Amino acid sequence: MMQPDSQKQGGSGINVENIIGNNDVMNYSMIAEIEKELLNNTYDMISLVFLLYEVPDTALQRLIVYQRVSSDPGSSTNLNMLHDWFQHAKHNPNWKHEFVEALLICQLYGIVRKMGLNVTAARKFYQTDSVTVKMHVNPMKKALYKLCEHINSDNLLKLKKALLTYDIDTTEYDSCELVFLKLMCDKHITINQYQYNKKVLGFKVDVDKLIKIVENLPGLRKLVLEIDMLQESMNDVPKTDVKVATSTPSSHHLKVDESRQGAEDQDYYKMSFDDLYEEIAGLKLDDKDVLETLKSDRKQLDNDSYEIKSNKKIGTCVIINQVNFYPSKYSIEFTRQNTTLEKRIGSDKDLMTLERTMRSLNFTVISETDLDHKEMIKFIMDVVKNKVTEDDSIFMLCILSHGVKGYVYAADSVKVKMDDIQNMLDSDDAVNIHNIPKLLIVQACQVNEDLHPVLVADSPQSSYFLRKSNFLIYYATAPDLEAYRNEKKGSIFIQMLCDAIRKYSNIEHIYDIFTKVNLRVTTLCSKVKCAQVPIFQSTLTKKLYLQIPQ
Repeated sequence: MMQPDSQKQGGSGINVENIIGNNDVMNYSMIAEIEKELLNNTYDMISLVFLLYEVPDTALQRLIVYQRVSSDPGSSTNLNMLHDWFQHAKHNPNWKHEFVEALLICQLYGIVRKMGLNVTAARKFYQTDSVTVKMHVNPMKKALYKLCEHINSDNLLKLKKALLTYDIDTTEYDSCELVFLKLMCDKHITINQYQYNKKVLGFKVDVDKLIKIVENLPGLRKLVLEIDMLQESMNDVPKTDVKVATSTPSSHHLKVDESRQGAEDQDYYKMSFDDLYEEIAGLKLDDKDVLETLKSDRKQLDNDSYEIKSNKKIGTCVIINQVNFYPSKYSIEFTRQNTTLEKRIGSDKDLMTLERTMRSLNFTVISETDLDHKEMIKFIMDVVKNKVTEDDSIFMLCILSHGVKGYVYAADSVKVKMDDIQNMLDSDDAVNIHNIPKLLIVQACQVNEDLHPVLVADSPQSSYFLRKSNFLIYYATAPDLEAYRNEKKGSIFIQMLCDAIRKYSNIEHIYDIFTKVNLRVTTLCSKVKCAQVPIFQSTLTKKLYLQIPQ
């Protein structure tokens, strides 16, 4: 039986090593009792197995079965996970220390107290708060466990998606510890220790591949730096350049992507943009003193306008809504900078508004969310080849994502060049839309991701020069500027664009509608001192209406 709190644990100067060494209670019966106590605490059992088992293949296979059994509400099977470890570890003279240290790392303080130990003194003795201290539990496992504690469900999903791009499937695992064990089994993580006469002489660890992925997940940079420094110290090989996971210039802007510039500004922007959205409906777009020159002719289509074959079927509208982002092998290995792309909360509002608006104009709307760069290109071309018909008068593509100048991000954090999308839509494979106007709407930042313009190969204008005819590209903001999104109501640009389209599509051609939107966005954003100026560029040869005008 485990003993209750005793007088031995009264002083903080207690000799933990002597107590554990003389503790006859720590035997098979104690292990069995602890295992019974943890029978319904799946996560703590997984954590202990992760820290204690030396062979990752054994730990993973046992935990896969344990995960399956524990998910059954009617199951009360004891798989003897700790008993099996004890049978192997009891020949190690330090097994008691290893076990107590693991309990403390997992914060199972109630069990530690029942063993007769003072928790504060024991934590100080084993220095469990420091991942760099080499005691009895492998310090890299200790650091990885700490990382598991800080990886939330959203980041765990991103990690799994990232690993799929490395052909490592961890989708069946419910906890981060199982994912890491899988990486150890596949040699994506290496943790070896060298022993002589049961004494650890040194370590050889390699977690670089994991670091490259995790440093692209939000909120984990400090832990990544700790793990990288621990790897250096354990391998005892000095590095000429320690990888410091810091924000890149582009990721600073991307966090603002259509949202907010910093934690200190959250309340300010939230309040300001809420006020702005209330002003949208009340803004007098037809004010004769301001917008008299912006009105176009409201007569029937003639030779200077693109043909609208029928108001019953205007065209096809494709919407790609990128909300959740994860690092991938391609984005990590083929880019020089780390980019942490945060979830674009509020973008679903834009998607819903776009879908309703374009359907109300009798467009066929086809949308997808969270596509990687290959899926993104394939999706667009599939619609062009198989969904666009001879009845379509307009092809429209809307991309809602993070972005930098000339690029938008796919869900796998890969930058897709807008020029490449345009070229694809003008290729031989896109013959179905060659002779109709192609309207591209891009809700993304267009900041320059390079702090040193002298290193930029292309001129600022080159990415925006449209070489093909019948294209009209409308960006939420001009080059070097950001675009803003309210997490509750959607982006300023998309919401104003849809509002203007609904009001004026049957009386104004697209240039004049876009010009109205430019005025609204710049006017309202200037009130909160946010520099956002939409820009459209065109190789259209005629006026483009979204409806046959009245």
